Amino acid sequence: MRVKSNKRKMRMDRKTVILLLMLQIIGAIHSGAADFGAGPTFRQPWSPKQPTEDFIRTDTILPPMSISDRPSHAETGSIFMARVAALPLAEREGEIYKALAAGNMPDFLRRSVHLTAEFADSTGAVHSLEYEVLPDYLAIGSDADYCRIPMNPHTAQRLATLFGASLITAKLSDHIYSSAEIRLEPFFYKPVGNANETVEKFVLHNAQIEQQKTETGGMNGQLIAGIKKDVILSERIAQRPDRVVIYGWHKPDGQPIQPVYSGHIDWYVDYSHGIRLMNEQVLLDGKQISVSGILTDPILYKVLSNEDRPMSITSYSR
Repeated sequence: MRVKSNKRKMRMDRKTVILLLMLQIIGAIHSGAADFGAGPTFRQPWSPKQPTEDFIRTDTILPPMSISDRPSHAETGSIFMARVAALPLAEREGEIYKALAAGNMPDFLRRSVHLTAEFADSTGAVHSLEYEVLPDYLAIGSDADYCRIPMNPHTAQRLATLFGASLITAKLSDHIYSSAEIRLEPFFYKPVGNANETVEKFVLHNAQIEQQKTETGGMNGQLIAGIKKDVILSERIAQRPDRVVIYGWHKPDGQPIQPVYSGHIDWYVDYSHGIRLMNEQVLLDGKQISVSGILTDPILYKVLSNEDRPMSITSYSR
């Protein structure tokens, strides 16, 4: 029995070494010290023919989301990811919530992007919409050392509620992609056992995104898309409350790799999932209204949703 225990310990040590090496790569990318040589060509963040100021505003008249300042003693992304790598799934989710609820996220994530659009309601009447969205997916750590962190929809919902935020819809996922200043080619891994569900793969994928972003000249705080599937709000939550609904991961042609899908059990998480939050309050025709108020309205729901009925539930709950 002692020999078997030692073997287990050796396997864990190897995993830890691999994880730490990947974390060092992330640190090098964030500091600008990494040199990966010539890689694939990725779409540039934006074209002069598509000026972002036409539809992205940095001023705001909405009440801001309530996200705590990052504590001075907070863990870096590298340290956090190494610490939770071997935790059971439920414990890992708890640590993710505690870290983000306490404000352990990069400062650039707190600076939301203000988007505008015109969308029709279920009668065909067109409305002016203004909304605020985080520039990137939720991540843990500092501006210099962070990792985007996949999580289950219940953890994401608790954070959204705490922040005065909302998860987005498939329709808004499309609009965010079309509005993004940085649009990257999706990068995916073939499924091998449960490898895509591990923290090691979360870290590896984050490093890949950072490499692509660096190669396009992208910077923290710019609206970025094409890098994750969105965990979204959908009427399917009411139909299948024990499932997570995902959508997106847009290709350069604007088409999503992942159609709206609710096949995964709600505790399932893999490297491709991301949490993009928006302010729960929006401006509709210049008047403040909540996301949930729009999505449950029999006329207005179409402004934020591509589905064929208003939502009866606008949050994940157990």
